[in-house]
Amino acid sequence: MKKVYLLLFLALSVFGFYSCTSESESNRLEQEQMAQILADIHIDEAKIQNMHVGNSDTALVLYHELSKQTLKKRGLDSTQVAKSLGSYVKDPAAFVKLYTRVNEIIEERKKKAAAKKP
Repeated sequence: MKKVYLLLFLALSVFGFYSCTSESESNRLEQEQMAQILADIHIDEAKIQNMHVGNSDTALVLYHELSKQTLKKRGLDSTQVAKSLGSYVKDPAAFVKLYTRVNEIIEERKKKAAAKKP
């Protein structure tokens, strides 16, 4: 569990670092698109956590690779996502709304996955 928090902290730190630039809300990704991306990222983190990788460096490398694949699949780069997340962080109400949607998406995906299993 500590690894998940470490990875989440590192990811948010990177996103926070990039968000220090002044970006207007018009440049941020739409809430639904951002929520889908964040749900993908959190699911990637859970996959790594379930691998029980003994070394945190290995887990971090795996996380970066999965993140790259997720962003590439969606046609985005990490800078776009980081700046967008930074914009949401600066607006607490929008950030809470965003993560409420992220949680809904993750729950929906859990239910779909459970329904597929015999």
